[in-house]
Amino acid sequence: MSCKDDNDGETAPYDPGTPIEITDFTPKEGGAKTRVIINGSNFGTDTSIIDVTIGGKKAPVINAKGNSIYCMIPGKVKEGNLILTIGKGSDAQTVEAKDKFTYVRKILVSTLYGKEREDGHYEPMDGSFAESFTKYYGVAEPTWFSFDPKDYPNTLYLAQDNGKPLRIFDLKNEKISTGLKTGGDLGRMRTITWTVDGDTMIIANDGGSGGDPDINIVSNVYATRADNFSSFQVLAAGKQCNGSAIHPRNKELYYNSYTKGDIYRYDYRQWGVGKDNSIAHRDYMGSIQDNNWEFNMVIHPTGNYAYIVVINQHYIMRTNYNEETKSFGTPYLLCGQVGQSGWEDKVGTSARLNSPYQGVFVKNQQYVDEGKSDHYDFYFCDRHNHCIRILTPEGLVTTFAGRGSAGLNDKPYGNVNGDLREEARFDQPAAIAYDSINNVFYVGDIENHSIRRIGLENWDDEENPEKNTVVE
Repeated sequence: MSCKDDNDGETAPYDPGTPIEITDFTPKEGGAKTRVIINGSNFGTDTSIIDVTIGGKKAPVINAKGNSIYCMIPGKVKEGNLILTIGKGSDAQTVEAKDKFTYVRKILVSTLYGKEREDGHYEPMDGSFAESFTKYYGVAEPTWFSFDPKDYPNTLYLAQDNGKPLRIFDLKNEKISTGLKTGGDLGRMRTITWTVDGDTMIIANDGGSGGDPDINIVSNVYATRADNFSSFQVLAAGKQCNGSAIHPRNKELYYNSYTKGDIYRYDYRQWGVGKDNSIAHRDYMGSIQDNNWEFNMVIHPTGNYAYIVVINQHYIMRTNYNEETKSFGTPYLLCGQVGQSGWEDKVGTSARLNSPYQGVFVKNQQYVDEGKSDHYDFYFCDRHNHCIRILTPEGLVTTFAGRGSAGLNDKPYGNVNGDLREEARFDQPAAIAYDSINNVFYVGDIENHSIRRIGLENWDDEENPEKNTVVE
């Protein structure tokens, strides 16, 4: 073997007396952290004197070999002109590539609102989203999201568990305010659903204990748009209600009871509101196989079926709707395994979940194009797996976001923004909402006391760098 000549194209040092040249670069498009190779001549090997900018932003130079430079695309590049400068002072030369780099915005995780406090106190502070970063405002227990159906997608309501008040996110003006508070018959807000006309909000209330008579405990309350959802009235009775939902076709209320694993149907439009009416006229729909385990029910947009998310037992069931009887059939296991927690991206009972919480149906255009009968995937928070998962109609579970930054430590949780799977980390995500107009998810991240955003990287985030701060 013979040694390379020190003056060959790869190892020759930069010569200030010889023009530098860019012949090409590849790839020509990509997002943040895309690796780019610039080809040409007289680059040298000293990366300390090489400066690459794309759209005016500095691109970190990783390596140089005389006739090639290896660099990385910075984030949020609005203009794609690639400029190379080599040398210092009078020895410096600058050249611009004839082609432009096309920046493709990536779907990333960022922080919309909230920051951890050292004192651990998260009082309901009202104000701008930006203030949450500078004044260390956060949210206490973000466990259930719901968009206002008449101001979609500008207003997002957040129910907080364990006696915390309703919080209102004005996404258009980037402000947060405090809504309905607990007290009296409303002690623990669990889920939010809406009447079909969008004028009444229904909140599931988890109250009482296993030995209490159902008639003594409120299972659901309602608040109306007429008084700006500032007060509530009793809708139905029942102890330990973890969740409720309105059917999109028959407009009736379906709600559960933790104690026995029961599901009830109640036509409040026919029988009226109140404890006595609901107990006298509610219909028993059946029970899940496990009682004394928390669960909620999410009805498919068509009303054809519902998913029953059994939180503490780590699985999701499906129950099909019968139009004639206005009832749901016997639930069957769709994914996960009863009582077995874990993290496995697989199909059906081979998949493993760990405390799945809120989920939302999201239309998949590919299913529409392929002519499939069901057009929706189910995105859900897998709380103690610290990630967002996708459940297909066939029962396939995959991980959408979270559990990234493998080089940080050996933990799956944390507070890291960035690429969905390579970088992002959550810490017990529970609430999730989807804005189909802008293709954006909002996630309530419990232990980070924040609201996270999953969507195309936002140019405006540069004005609020805290939104993209990476925190171990």
